[in-house]
Amino acid sequence: MINNVTVDIAGNSYTLRTDEDPEYLKQLANFVTVKILEIKRDTNASSLDCATMAALDIADRYHKEQQKKKSSSRKKAATEEQEPPTLI
Repeated sequence: MINNVTVDIAGNSYTLRTDEDPEYLKQLANFVTVKILEIKRDTNASSLDCATMAALDIADRYHKEQQKKKSSSRKKAATEEQEPPTLI
């Protein structure tokens, strides 16, 4: 069921239409807010620049995690191919 969920990200309210759990979306919004505020604290960047840098940081973490999963899957497949089955 699609619901309207309002979240606050770095002082701005956004209403999202989603079937996700509202508490989950609030956790995501909080995560993004923390990232933006960390960048804002450490720089003199504008709010837009902080949001852009936070998005880039989150995208970087996501892609690195995806690469780890792919690498792990490939290693597992290679190991399974190399090890002959034991019959005893």
